[in-house]
Amino acid sequence: MRIDGEVVGRVTSGGYGYTVAKSIAYAYVPASYAVDTPVEVDIFGTWVIGRVAKEPLYDPTGARVRA
Repeated sequence: MRIDGEVVGRVTSGGYGYTVAKSIAYAYVPASYAVDTPVEVDIFGTWVIGRVAKEPLYDPTGARVRA
């Protein structure tokens, strides 16, 4: 995982989050990077853009389940 072109973290696991309808990667990132900091993750040789999220991603209202 990199920020501003510099490798700063390591993804430990990832997959598709069905309840939030987004891909999710869990990673070790230095605490000095703020929530919503843009990041890039290497997925099989392709750099994919994401952002730092502090809290676990979920659908608190259950809106996706009811859809």
